[in-house]
Order: sequence, then structure tokens, then C-alpha cells
Amino acid sequence: MFGPRHAALVVSGAGKTYESILLAKKQQIDALPGALTGGKPLAESIAEADDEHDGFGAAIWHVTEAYMRCPKVPAHVRAAVERVRAAFIPQLDDLRASYVEEAHAAFEHRKQIEELKADLQLIPIADGLTLLDWAEGYVGAAEQIGALLSQRADVDTGARRDAGRIRTATLAVLGRFRGALGDELAVNAALPRDLDAQVFGLFDQLDQMRADALAGKKASAGEPASPETP
Repeated sequence: MFGPRHAALVVSGAGKTYESILLAKKQQIDALPGALTGGKPLAESIAEADDEHDGFGAAIWHVTEAYMRCPKVPAHVRAAVERVRAAFIPQLDDLRASYVEEAHAAFEHRKQIEELKADLQLIPIADGLTLLDWAEGYVGAAEQIGALLSQRADVDTGARRDAGRIRTATLAVLGRFRGALGDELAVNAALPRDLDAQVFGLFDQLDQMRADALAGKKASAGEPASPETP
């Protein structure tokens, strides 16, 4: 609202009234620690790393499953596949582990990559890759989860509490402003009919994107996924 949409913000009397209040809220948000406001939210970054981790893990499991089911696989290849499966992902349900459990497992898995390097390189993947590349992706994503969890833990608990209060108060201000703008639009025909969309359109778009993402997550609940737990 203090960028390209500022002109729309101050067209109405309601916007002029709330401009200073919203600016004060923006300044409070800007003063929060960078880990709470800089770039992508930590929770979203952790979830993305977890999706990558689970994707690599499921891919490794299904490839090893195919080798184990095929009756013509040479004995030495089957033995390598069994070692890889036992080391990295014995069961698909392992992908339901918590973020902390996945990050902790990365320490052991990193050692196992070196120990089983020959076994991993024995199993080819498209584009000249081997299962070693997927194992690196799997373990690297878990290590990223650990780094992000550490970063989240480093954020001062009091600052997080302050951020929650500021968020709640800011949403309340936005709600009152939108209500006042609606009242003004109802009686002032001179105002643009799409003024609400001009001011709040991005908020609505982001809200819809979040709702769609949550709906998609529920729809795929049958697939292995880690719960939203620290």
C-alpha cells in the first residue's frame, strides 16, 4: 500500500484516515528481525525443503523397489540395492517423520553416502545420473531443513511473540479500513467502483493462493508427507 498502490490508498477519505495508522504498522513490521520478515517465511522455506527431501526419498524408494521386484537383476546389483534401501529409506512411511527427525537422520545419511558410494553409482538414472545424485539431493534437503530449523530457533522468542501481536493488530486495522472503505463507496458515487480491488486486490490474491495451496495439500494427503511440526 506504500508502493504502486499508494495512489489508490489515498483516493478515499477512509484511505486518508487510515494512511498514518497503516504506515505505523508497516514501520513496526520493518523493525522486526530479518529472520521473521526477510525474504520467504521460514515455515514456507522449511516446507519446500521437506517437499524436496520427500520427493528424492520417494524416488529412491521406488527405484530400489523396481530393482528388488525384477526377477532378472544380477545378485551383486540386488545386494547393492538392498544396502541402499536399508541405509536411506527402508519404508515409504519414513517420509512421515518430523522435520527434526529428518534433519537428525541427515548426519548418519551423509556418512552412508560415502560408505555406499559404489553401490549408489551402480544404479543408473536418466540423463547420465546415478542414484548417488538422488541420494545427494535427499540428504542435502534434510541438511537444509536442519539449517532452517536452527535459524528459526535463533530468532528471539520475544520477537516472535511481538510479531504475532503486530500481525493480529495489523489484520484488524486492515479489516476496519476495508469496512470503512466499503461504507464510503456505498455513498460516494464519485469514487472508482473498483477502488476496493485496487487497494486490496493483492491481499485477496495472496489469500486465494494460500487457500489453494492448503487445498492441494489436503487433496494429496494420501501421499507421504511430513506433518507441519517442528
